[in-house]
Amino acid sequence: MVACVVGMTPAHAEAPPGPALVDGTMYFAMGGWNCAIDAGGTVGCDLAVPAAWMNVLYAGLQVPVPNVPAIIIDSAALPARPDWISNGSHTLPGGNPVLPRLIAASNHDPQFSVTHAGVTCQITFNGAATCSARGHGFSQWGPVPFGY
Repeated sequence: MVACVVGMTPAHAEAPPGPALVDGTMYFAMGGWNCAIDAGGTVGCDLAVPAAWMNVLYAGLQVPVPNVPAIIIDSAALPARPDWISNGSHTLPGGNPVLPRLIAASNHDPQFSVTHAGVTCQITFNGAATCSARGHGFSQWGPVPFGY
């Protein structure tokens, strides 16, 4: 559930808030997700608790894909999808730093947001974790991540 994603403590509570830029890759935590955006615009997130499945929108159909430890967008030709080979590559040793909370001007502004190399990731006003890149995106609002 997103409430679980947003409510989980970050992997590294001592880190100052804000993303970390290491060799052109930006690392940050969104709730229970440790995410990274590289200089080329690839974004991936390691899930603290692997999802039992992910719905991926492919050719207009929602396709359920099981056992999701991470999610990635690395191609304009493919939707966001599970990343079974990340092996924690989106996570810094000790965990990623948390994003600082944004001061909202309205009730519909995101709570947390980061943009790097044309990729935007955020926790929306209603608690959904989202990332968008290369014309695709992924989100989680409820128990199942969704890629498109």
